[in-house]
Amino acid sequence: IEPVIFLYVYGILMHGPVIQQFVYSKIAKQKGFFYDPSSHTGCGNETRYNSTLHNLEQEVQATAAYVQIGITMFESLPSIVLSLMVGSWSDCHGRKPAILLPVIGSMLEAVCVLIVMYCDLDVYVLFIGALLNGCSGYLPTLLMGIMAYIADSTDESQRALRLAIMEALVFTGGMVSQLTSGLWIDKLGFTGPYWFIFGCLVIAFFYTIFLVPETRFPDENTEKSRFFSCKTLKRIWKVYSTPRDGGRKNMLLLTLNDALTQVAIQGVGPVMTLYILHSPLCFSADDLGYFSAVRFLVMGFGAVFGLKFLVKWIDELSISRLGLLTTIGTYVLFGFSTTRAMVFIVGAVGLLNGAVAPVFKGMLSRIVSRDEQGALFSFVASLETLCSFIGALTLSSMYPAFLKHDLPGMVFFLVAIVSLIPLLV
Repeated sequence: IEPVIFLYVYGILMHGPVIQQFVYSKIAKQKGFFYDPSSHTGCGNETRYNSTLHNLEQEVQATAAYVQIGITMFESLPSIVLSLMVGSWSDCHGRKPAILLPVIGSMLEAVCVLIVMYCDLDVYVLFIGALLNGCSGYLPTLLMGIMAYIADSTDESQRALRLAIMEALVFTGGMVSQLTSGLWIDKLGFTGPYWFIFGCLVIAFFYTIFLVPETRFPDENTEKSRFFSCKTLKRIWKVYSTPRDGGRKNMLLLTLNDALTQVAIQGVGPVMTLYILHSPLCFSADDLGYFSAVRFLVMGFGAVFGLKFLVKWIDELSISRLGLLTTIGTYVLFGFSTTRAMVFIVGAVGLLNGAVAPVFKGMLSRIVSRDEQGALFSFVASLETLCSFIGALTLSSMYPAFLKHDLPGMVFFLVAIVSLIPLLV
């Protein structure tokens, strides 16, 4: 299943910065603000000390933030509902459909984006592709299917490590995609990388069909459930309402903490891109790609390092606490960053950021039975997506307000406060 994870994540995580810079570039062109993603000269002094350009930059940033909110909303909200349905359904009917559906949706969105680019359509047409992707399950449904697939095929003692390897593959795919996205944009514009994204998704689709073995087959003794039915939601409710040795309270706390960590990993992404495109940083496409690559590399290495080696000396829960501390330090430092060196140091500070979520998921997986893995992870994935969406919506809405007071870094201090909550619970 690992190649599917890498290919899909490579495509999706390259989609993020490419589409954000495409939207930013198109809006800047419409409003008459100069923005060249391949420029390495920077925009700091000219933009900061020219009041007209400064106001125009803030207008472009605010509009781009609102467009990104729309794309995130259309991708996230439908996928939350679908993930809840697909997870429980896959316990009875197999994991492969849950993995294939979001791959198909992402392929459709890629086609829509390419049409917008070639036909020079309005950026709001991108909402159609985002909606198609969201209605197909998007990332939460794929991750739910893969987490349940891993839980089906691994021993309990190795589950947290296997989930950490999955997380590392996500970060590795992110690192490679971010490292190359800037070069693609610099040399080929925005269409080149998007054809490559589409190619990755097509390969992931055919690999899943022909090379990924099914781990769950229909069982006559297992109660069947229709795709859209109240029984599906009842199965999820039963997972959290059934008395267990691990404790229902622990399950709820672990689920909530896991979801909150996604605000710091996924929800802050769009604002982070806008922040480093803003003066005085004014990152080029290459610089943005290098920073994101460093960030994903460090988190991926930290996930495996923490759960493969540190676990020999300290328990998993302590590793997650260390990870939360590095997350808080990451965003406090990022909020104060005014130079490129400080931004790149941020990537190194978050060494154990990626170890937090696998610990929470591994502990949750060990509490429930094998027949409940899909229902569990469908709820976990949906709640993660909901928190990521609320985080992105809140931060992207607050970012323009902070810009008016020349305090764009304030949003990252709020993320650090959110990351403090799981540490205190």
